[in-house]
Amino acid sequence: MATTFRRSQAHDREAILHLMEEARGEGLTNEEKSQQGFVQGPMDQDILGRLESGPGIFVAEVNGEMAGFAMSAEKHHIVHNPPAIKAMTEAAATDPHLNQFLYGPTAVARAYQGQGILTGLLVAISAHLSANFDQGVAFVETTNRKSLSVHRHYGMTELASFEIAGREYIPFVFSPKLFQSPERAELLAAVTNLSPLRK
Repeated sequence: MATTFRRSQAHDREAILHLMEEARGEGLTNEEKSQQGFVQGPMDQDILGRLESGPGIFVAEVNGEMAGFAMSAEKHHIVHNPPAIKAMTEAAATDPHLNQFLYGPTAVARAYQGQGILTGLLVAISAHLSANFDQGVAFVETTNRKSLSVHRHYGMTELASFEIAGREYIPFVFSPKLFQSPERAELLAAVTNLSPLRK
């Protein structure tokens, strides 16, 4: 199984949107969504284009098939997502001097879950952004137990929760160095087309 990780391009947008729709958990009960994990928030071709112009969207391919994606953005790219802005604001309050990027949303196709795809995407993001960013910031709705478990498993730092429109979210912060350890060298070797980001 040949797995590669790279920055997305315009021709990937349709596949990313399709995978994101699958990951929303439509038709599942709230309990099923909580157990399986879900993504949320608005997304369309225009938003994807705006995110591509920033730190970038990263995709995983297995034998040329889209297996997963992870988005990253700076604060001015995410005007479409109030919880994301709030998460970055909360994280910045701990140290306003840190240069931060937003991590997420992310999704892995069901056929490829449990095979290291998400870890590889985090390695790719960290490899690409570590020269220019001190910290990644993610946010997870508290009803999304699967996502909370994943972020805690990776050792990200959990901050105080906040509420928007009756929904509670938890911000997580991490240094890109967290995903650049020697034991992840094999995944790093699978990262393609990722020259260091220059601002």
